[in-house]
Amino acid sequence: MSRLFPDRLIFSLSPAEIRGARYAGVLKEKLVEESRLPCDPAFGAEPWQGAVAALKSVKIDFPAKVTVVLSNRFVRYAVVPWSSALGGAAEEEAYLRHHFAKIHGERAKAWALRASEAQGGAPRLASAIDRALIDAVKECFPGKGKAKLVSIQPQLMTGFNEWRAGVPAAGAWLVVAEADRACIALHSGGRWRSVLSGSGAWLALLERERYRLQGGDAGELPSLVLLAGAPTPADKGSWQFREVVA
Repeated sequence: MSRLFPDRLIFSLSPAEIRGARYAGVLKEKLVEESRLPCDPAFGAEPWQGAVAALKSVKIDFPAKVTVVLSNRFVRYAVVPWSSALGGAAEEEAYLRHHFAKIHGERAKAWALRASEAQGGAPRLASAIDRALIDAVKECFPGKGKAKLVSIQPQLMTGFNEWRAGVPAAGAWLVVAEADRACIALHSGGRWRSVLSGSGAWLALLERERYRLQGGDAGELPSLVLLAGAPTPADKGSWQFREVVA
């Protein structure tokens, strides 16, 4: 295979496992390899340190552009109201940090923040990642190496970008399920309505979030659920499920 053009590697980091995917091709990219690497979730003081330690052990001896996707366990999310008073990147960061500080306190000072694009007046989905995690991931791909880190992405945002064509105008719930927790977000009317990341069975969390929003200003709530990481339950209730890949 020609090395004139770098392959694309995607590493998805979670506390217990790294999933890798290698894509090659120029005009038509194709998946050529997949891999799984176990991690020690008890390694280090932070839940992400075992995954980063495992990532450092990966040897890449060919040119590659690397994207690292971070498990929702490593990311905090919030739906942030629109503000027309922000006068640049510094004011936007201060606005986002203030919002996360109200929820999480002083810890928010050590987080790197970003927010999704949105039309004027629409709420934005914001994410917060420990700067130490970002720095540790960057150290896995030194400048002299053949693998070049091009992006670090939160799992929920990566998934939404892949699934958004399947979100109808009426909206949909996005559910990324894990063994003992889930990340649940509602996108309807062309805007973000809510996001929840917590412990427990994903279906119970979904039902709870729908109940919380009923009667509020979210309008009529959709029944469609884009579900990743778990099979459709036997008892669907009033939900319509569509399984997707996280």
